[in-house]
Amino acid sequence: MVDSKKFGVKMLISMIAYASGQLAELEDSFKKKLAGIDSVIQWKVADINSYTIVKDQKIESKMDAVHDSPTYTITIKDLDTALGMFQGKIDMAQAIADGKIEVQGDAEAVQKQAFIMEDLAGYLGDLTGGGG
Repeated sequence: MVDSKKFGVKMLISMIAYASGQLAELEDSFKKKLAGIDSVIQWKVADINSYTIVKDQKIESKMDAVHDSPTYTITIKDLDTALGMFQGKIDMAQAIADGKIEVQGDAEAVQKQAFIMEDLAGYLGDLTGGGG
């Protein structure tokens, strides 16, 4: 039987990956914010791995994969935290402070790219139940 939380997290990661790529393609103001960014974000959620490439004002993602040299890695310790964060119910900064999420790598890049998840929240909140 499928683990519903794990399935939910994988589906949300896939949706966010697709949505961020589409937002970069369709929304000029978002695309402008991506100018000059060249990074790889590795996501680790329990035993789920994926990464996102932000380059040339485009966003592409790869599911079920580990990148050799990410710019930074976001590790979410458990599925409940991941579900809450991806649904907009858990604040990422607070989860980091609480030790539920770890970020390793280029701290400056993390700060500069925080807008990606923030902007997506506005578009995805209604779909995921977060109401962003």
